[in-house]
Amino acid sequence: MLQKIRYLFFFLYLIFNTGLVGLIICIFRPFHADNSWLTCQFMGQPMKLIMGLKYIIRGKEIIDPSRPCVFISNHQNNIDLIAGSLALPHRTVSLGKTSILYIPVFGLFYWLSGNILINRTNKRKAKESMEKVTYAIKNKNISVWVMPEGTRSRGRGLMPFKNGAFRTAIDAEVPIVPICFNTYSKTANYNKLHSGTIACQVLNPIQTTGLVKSDAAKLAKKCHALMSEALEKLDQEFPRA
Repeated sequence: MLQKIRYLFFFLYLIFNTGLVGLIICIFRPFHADNSWLTCQFMGQPMKLIMGLKYIIRGKEIIDPSRPCVFISNHQNNIDLIAGSLALPHRTVSLGKTSILYIPVFGLFYWLSGNILINRTNKRKAKESMEKVTYAIKNKNISVWVMPEGTRSRGRGLMPFKNGAFRTAIDAEVPIVPICFNTYSKTANYNKLHSGTIACQVLNPIQTTGLVKSDAAKLAKKCHALMSEALEKLDQEFPRA
């Protein structure tokens, strides 16, 4: 019962925050690189309290907002909104599916926040979108947050990575910074007052200097291995609530 109540308030607050706070911010400065970051300052902490979660971040000093990069993280479920909000650095936009546009209120906010939408069902349009990402990183001094699994894992472990984020990092000549969240989708119990812990580990940047597009698959496998190892350690340290 407690879990259902929590999810109800979680989505109500999401609608309130993005539909009121977020849209007001976006209307006054549409497509600004810090719209998402600023909105997240009003979203992450309240949502964390609603869901009864504790949040820990390690390695935050590794992130340098003045240097653009491609952030990659694992993708689990809707609670990723909390995890991502609390970890999102300045001047960072995310990459999302075009279907997000059709989510009432949130879709409009997501677009006006300057996030980049990609149509994965159309290869030509997907390629054009990734070229826009590369241009934005190089010319607007922004970072991009990507979930390279491309789908929610729902506690099944780290899924295979798609190569798009890695090709983009190579094209833009910026490092990849992996951000790992423990498998809270499997360990949290939202029927408890203290439901569990979101543990975030920022890994050291992986340089792309000297790489070419054909190295993307190899780079993706390297990042997957590093994140799998980090996730295993986090899950051992933070078992089920």
